[in-house]
Amino acid sequence: MMSRDMVLFALQVATFACGAALLSHRFYAAYQGWSVHLFSWRSHLPGIIGIALMFFAVLGASSLGWAYAVATVVVGFAVSYLYVYVLRLRIEVALLGLPFAGLSVLGYV
Repeated sequence: MMSRDMVLFALQVATFACGAALLSHRFYAAYQGWSVHLFSWRSHLPGIIGIALMFFAVLGASSLGWAYAVATVVVGFAVSYLYVYVLRLRIEVALLGLPFAGLSVLGYV
């Protein structure tokens, strides 16, 4: 594997992990009993962005090969689980998935 492909793969994994973290944040907040009524009118926005990032990451990784797409999903879920559930870090960092997706597009050009 070339180093360019490895960088693109790492960007796809980071994008997928950020999307999965955004998607699971709503469920984690409900499980912990956190108050989310302040953002009730846009409570589905993190889930929508998360699904879009996950789809984009799988689509981008599949251009490297289907094995990379499967590895992106598995490693992305592992990183997201570690970040959200084990370390319990702030979810705002998952918004970096959008610049990661943009950088991966520039890598394919």
